[in-house]
Amino acid sequence: MDLKLDLDTGRCQWGEAAGRPFRLLVSGDICPHQHTAARVLAGDSAGILADIAGMLADKDLSIVNLEAPMTERPAPIDKIGPNLMVPTRSVELLRAGGWDIACCANNHIGDHGPAAAVQTLEILAANGIASVGAGRDLDSARQPLFLSRGGRRVAVLAFAEHEFGLATPGAAGSNPLEPCKNISQIRDAARQADLMIVLIHGGNEYLPVPSPRVIDTYRAFAEAGASAVIGGHTHCPQGFELWHGVPIVYSLGNLLFDMDTSDLPWGGYNWWTGLSVRIDFGARGAVGIEVIPHHFRPCGEAVLRLDDAARARFFRYYNHISEVLADPVRQQRVYDAWCVNRIDKDFFGIGRPFYPVDWLDRTSFKRLLAVRNIHTCEAHNEVITNALRILAERRELQVREDLPRLLTLLNGEIPEEES
Repeated sequence: MDLKLDLDTGRCQWGEAAGRPFRLLVSGDICPHQHTAARVLAGDSAGILADIAGMLADKDLSIVNLEAPMTERPAPIDKIGPNLMVPTRSVELLRAGGWDIACCANNHIGDHGPAAAVQTLEILAANGIASVGAGRDLDSARQPLFLSRGGRRVAVLAFAEHEFGLATPGAAGSNPLEPCKNISQIRDAARQADLMIVLIHGGNEYLPVPSPRVIDTYRAFAEAGASAVIGGHTHCPQGFELWHGVPIVYSLGNLLFDMDTSDLPWGGYNWWTGLSVRIDFGARGAVGIEVIPHHFRPCGEAVLRLDDAARARFFRYYNHISEVLADPVRQQRVYDAWCVNRIDKDFFGIGRPFYPVDWLDRTSFKRLLAVRNIHTCEAHNEVITNALRILAERRELQVREDLPRLLTLLNGEIPEEES
């Protein structure tokens, strides 16, 4: 079905609810550190969210992705990438936003070990906020969350790709993305609920449209019984579609994640501008969607609504990337350009051999972790596999012709030839 957001409202309707619809609100990554943490610790959590308070209140059930453990006891694990942590008082920000559920299935909840992950779950529970996608061990992390809201029994499952901080049979962490097993979990939970919401933390950071594997996986989850499938982790929007009547929002981007983006060659527009999504459900499934864009400049101190001109720009861009992901040929061209653009920096730049490992040398061990992450994390593995295929087929120069189009999308703009 060819669906587009209205450029004035950000809404798209494809059905009617008999009576008042059930309204689900989902927001993207929140990481209350740096400037945000300072304002939380000053007691002004409500002020951080004041400009979007009306949006946050218009829901029957709301979810946000908590992208770090809440702890004052640093115990950084060995990994590639930053070890994030936020103050325990960050829960005040979640309470100020009125979120019912914190999604903890992500690649940072285990950044400071199992104890910090458990502490985070305990803080959430003590403050009346449910959690999903993480647990004290693998079995508990895999459990669906069931809630009753607005006359509906809602099931929520959340999965994270295989980076770092996953739960094990004996240690706390995230619920791993394992599509064959996940499909069975979705089917089972859907039989016990009126609505089945699936959240996934995965994909390639900054990629403007989802990869072929991500599209196939999320569609399979929709076919397995999900009422809505919503992705995160990429720190940028990736478009949406309706698949057999099920809305799939491929990535929400950031809600609030203060970071220095000066090293991003495209300026970091998509890092600072994300979206929340409100989905209306009738008796037989979703009937409409509303995309609500927001940004958090300056300095991660507050989440702000976009002005009318910026909203219109965002909706045009969002409609465009949604059209691209619905066209397999265009989508593959963007993804191929992405893979070629990443191989030098991310993969072939690892340098010296990673084995044998000098366990006492941090540089040697980090090289091992980098290679491990390439092969075990689904998103990274897909990029290197596709890049090697392009090189083996001698298509590198052809694919590089699409790099200008990719870089335009990375800046939140529509390529001139496609506008």
